[in-house]
Formats: sequence, structure tokens, C-alpha cells
Amino acid sequence: MLLRFRATNFASIKDEQELSLIAIDDHPDLATSAIPLSRERALPVAGIFGPNASGKSNVVKAMDFAQSVVVESHQYWLPEEPIPRWPFRLDMDSRLAPSAFVFDFVHDEVRYEYGFHLDDTAIQEEWLYYWPKGKRSTLFERSGMTTDFGPSLTGQKATIAELVRENSLFLSAAAANNHPRLRSVAAWFSSWKRASINGLFPAPNRPLDDQTMAVLRYADIGVIGAAMVERSPEEANLGLGGFRRHRRRAAIGAEAGATDITAAEEGAPRRFARLELVHQAATDSGGEPLPWPWESSGTQTWLRLSRLATSSLRNGSLLAIDDLGSDLHPLLTAQLVGLFQDRQTNPAGAQLIFTGHDVNLLGRHVEYRLRRDQVWLTNKEPSGATKLYPLTEYGRVRDGLDDVEGRYLQGRYGAVPFFDRSLLDELTADANEHGA
Repeated sequence: MLLRFRATNFASIKDEQELSLIAIDDHPDLATSAIPLSRERALPVAGIFGPNASGKSNVVKAMDFAQSVVVESHQYWLPEEPIPRWPFRLDMDSRLAPSAFVFDFVHDEVRYEYGFHLDDTAIQEEWLYYWPKGKRSTLFERSGMTTDFGPSLTGQKATIAELVRENSLFLSAAAANNHPRLRSVAAWFSSWKRASINGLFPAPNRPLDDQTMAVLRYADIGVIGAAMVERSPEEANLGLGGFRRHRRRAAIGAEAGATDITAAEEGAPRRFARLELVHQAATDSGGEPLPWPWESSGTQTWLRLSRLATSSLRNGSLLAIDDLGSDLHPLLTAQLVGLFQDRQTNPAGAQLIFTGHDVNLLGRHVEYRLRRDQVWLTNKEPSGATKLYPLTEYGRVRDGLDDVEGRYLQGRYGAVPFFDRSLLDELTADANEHGA
């Protein structure tokens, strides 16, 4: 489980910002997880809200970037390759300053803190601590190309240190070279997934498991099953644009004469078997499969999130979703959150971190609303930098009584857009001038 994440000098994040999943209040009805050797508990869900371009997505992207450095830097980055970081670019000092990332997490019932600093060319610092008996102990500390080891870290550590490059992490090298303990720690990073809702989703390419199918049917979108269906490439990809092209080709063929059309049809096209969703239909079988481009954007989004969510719930891993709620009904978004909030559907302690604008999750009218310590807000400061802060900064609310959703939309907590009406006055004046 993730407990805290801190990032400095990444994208719109200039100064250090922290996201915490440690519960502040008691939540006997939520799937919180016990933290070893501590009275604290970890939350199953955290949501980040704020206006457009305030840096919500950059919090998730910072996690994603740090994960990629752990997983890829030793095996996939070239020795002389620059580090593909995104420093804060709205002042000159930050462009040259290092970026920093720190994770506080629990893996295999052991609490760890892992972090690193890097610039455009090299890893400057790296460390891994753990709490074996409630007190912090060092596994390794690195400064530049020098790495010191704690007494409890055994194995071929010195040999691995010789293999580390300036632009690769020691943890990444240790995992690649099969160090038993550090490979397990690195596996925590590779276990969690990130999804962005923006853009088109590819068609499913493998059968759906029973859990995913149950979540699909639960959403009440008319899907009753899935089947492998043979279609030609043209049939399978006949979306709106494909339909228009198909219609134009048919018209050109008709003008050329029936002979040409017949000749074109003599060569039977190759057919491919693809997985398609079966919808309830007034047919003899009671169902009809639809080509993937015919599915609504909401159905495509729900299928993708269903697969990611069921995998995360099954494995007890972390899922980060950017822009949760787009293309989904607010009640459906709440049900996805509920899969992680409910102990019955989340017995393994999976976690969900998301960004979004669905303020219904803050209100009193959805079944699985967010509690105050699960809500994080972003604002853009005058410098252009992101400020990330918890709703709990505004004191305790009377759970179930205070209108958090309404207060948020009224701007009581910040993290909402500011509309400069004078700009519309200029637009109106310009329109009147041209109209006259």
C-alpha cells in the first residue's frame, strides 16, 4: 500500500508537494488497511480535484515518471542518454535544479521509504530505508556514484554497485541483476498501473474474465456477454469515418459499372476473429455482438476501467486514473470508487488514486462518497506552480451533514476556476463594434 508520495520540480510542481493516503479519521465502514507496527491506517481511495491546468494530472504523472525510472533506467536507458525529466520551466533556477521523488509504502508487511534526486544527466541521491521493529534502519544510501549499505542488506550489493551508471538507479540495477530483497521492493513499483481516460481505446484483444464481465453487467449498459466474432477488417473498423469512406467507394463503384463491382468482390477478404461485446437484443439468441467502433465512448471507458479495477482488486495493488468521470454517469463513477471503498469487494487492500471533476463524489447523494481525508485539492499559484493541499486543512466537517460539494462549488476551499468577466465585456464590445 502507498502511504505518502512527495514530488519536487516536476512539470507544474515546483516546490515539494505531498499526497498522503494515511487516514486522519476513523472509518470503520471503509476498506482501510493496517500499517505494520503503527496505529495508523491507510485509505483505499484518494481523489484530487481542482480547475483545469492546476496540476492535478501532474501529480499522477510524477508518480508515473518515478515508477518508470525504477523499472526502466538500468535496462532500457542508454549510458549517454539524457534523463527525460520535466523540470518546472517557468523560472530559470528550477530548470537547472534537481527533481526529487519520495515514496512511503508498505510491501510484504514491511514499511519502506524510497526516494531519489536527479537532474538532466545523472542520479544525484538515492536511498532506501525500512522499519523492521518500528524504528528506521538504512538498507542503502547513495550520493553520486558512491553507495553505502546498511548492515542488514546482504547479497551481491557491491558487485551490483559497480554496474550502476550515472543515469540509472541502484534499485533498478539490483532488480535487473536479481538481488532477492531489492528485486522484491522494485516489484512493488511495477505492480501498479496508471490509466488516462482521454483518447480512443483499442479493441479488447483477449477474453474477459468472469470478474470483469460481472462488473460490465453490473453497470447496466446492456452488455450480457462477450464473444469471438469473425469479421473482415473493413467490417470491424466501420465507425462513422469508415462508413463515410465505404459509402463513397460504393458510389464510385456504381458509377464505374456493375462489372467492376463484381470483379472487386471476387477476391474474398481475409476475416479475423475479434472479441466483441454482446448486447441484449430482440433476436432468436437474445444477444447481438457489435464491432468495437460502434460501442459508445462510455462503454469503452467502463470496459477499460473494469479490467484495470478487477486486476487491482484481485492483486491488492495500486491503480491511478487520470480524469476519472469523463464519459461516465456520476453514479457509475461512484460505483467504481465503491469497489475500492467496500471491504467485500476489496479484501486485499487495493488502492485507487484519481483526478477528476466529478464533484458528486463530495456530496451526500451518492452511495460511495469520499470522506474529508480522501479529498485533495490543487490550485495554481501566481508563479504558475501547483499547490496540492488536503480538504482537512479546512477543519472537521460534520460527516453526512455539511454540504462539501456545495461549499467546493462556491469556492470555499479554493481549487475552482476564476472567471474574469471583464474579458467577456471586451468580447461583447468587440462584437458590438463589428456588428455596428
